[in-house]
Amino acid sequence: MISFLLSVRQPIRFLIVVIYVLSIVALSLLPPQDLPKIPLFKGADKVIHIMMYFIFSILFCWAIRTETNFYRLILVISVTLVWGIFMEYLQLKMHMGRSFDPNDILANSFGVVSGVFIYLMALFKMHSPNHKNR
Repeated sequence: MISFLLSVRQPIRFLIVVIYVLSIVALSLLPPQDLPKIPLFKGADKVIHIMMYFIFSILFCWAIRTETNFYRLILVISVTLVWGIFMEYLQLKMHMGRSFDPNDILANSFGVVSGVFIYLMALFKMHSPNHKNR
């Protein structure tokens, strides 16, 4: 499966990341009354932040082929962390019913670091001598 994902052409990878980032923007900046009302457990908001940025970091690593250049990995971590902070800042400044929450930044950061770690572990496993192509 990973081999297939790595064979996807780079312009398609970028398009997927752009679509995903636009969905993060919509979910982060739409007024709460415009979002569906789904009853969730306490703290679900933080889990959602972790998952959004976990997926974002994996997709971004995949899009810019971090496996070919370590400095691209630093770029992914920097851009995704700054993007999460930027979204929180916009929530603060827009005054559309959303609010700035430093805990959301922490959740975003945890998602980024976890996503990059999982992406790297999957690549290392794929390139390990014990990996069998299926």
